[in-house]
Amino acid sequence: MIVDIKGKKILVTASTSGIGKGVAKSLAMEGAYIFVSSRNLDRVIETVKELKNFNENVWGDTVDLTNMASIDKLVNTALSQMGGIDILVVNSGNPPSEPSTFFENDINEWEYSIHLYLLSSIKLVKLITPYMIKRGWGRIFFLSSYTVKEPHDIFVLADVSRAPLLQLTKLLSRELGRHGITVNTILMGSFETTGAVENLRKYSTKIGRPFSEVWKEMVVDPIPVGKLGKPEKHIGKLITYLSSEYGDYITGTYIVVDGGVSRAI
Repeated sequence: MIVDIKGKKILVTASTSGIGKGVAKSLAMEGAYIFVSSRNLDRVIETVKELKNFNENVWGDTVDLTNMASIDKLVNTALSQMGGIDILVVNSGNPPSEPSTFFENDINEWEYSIHLYLLSSIKLVKLITPYMIKRGWGRIFFLSSYTVKEPHDIFVLADVSRAPLLQLTKLLSRELGRHGITVNTILMGSFETTGAVENLRKYSTKIGRPFSEVWKEMVVDPIPVGKLGKPEKHIGKLITYLSSEYGDYITGTYIVVDGGVSRAI
């Protein structure tokens, strides 16, 4: 089976480290046009340089996903550089106050989280879908976590703020299907990223336990397949498949990629 996305123009947010970078690298290696982004300019420059080793058609810019004007600038720059956007991959970092529980967060942290996860997704879709509709083809992916179905106390901001993306996925798929646009959410488990390590290290320090014990107990041991996921292999290749001709009948749903850790149905 040949899965071909060569020449597709893809915007990936939060893509200069972790899962987002792994996805961008995987898609770049398939011959797609890639536009990466993050808050940090040095990381953007470094990631563009790295990915150009595999594919010369890579660009990038900074963006603050909690700022609507910044998202406008990102989309305009991506459209200018690539000549369009065929595929949107919405990825986000974590709120700086997490891991934290409900009563440890004030209203400002809730507003930040809702802008980061939900309003940024809505804004990006509103800006980009007119170009997809005009072409009669498109793919939209929201990268989320299995914990929106099985909430974790210490990820309350992310879990509550991202949960509405499941409803948005279903609603958008019904509106956009006739235009050849599919919309799906990927619910991820634990992956080998520095961000995951940093989050759990913060939490282990907070509760006064060795990081190695917390990592093993909370991350590694609960996974039935006995290993963490790899962004390039398990998310990047899934997006590649769903972005190909074989993915045109898969829309309005969520796909769990978590090694079996979720107990939710």
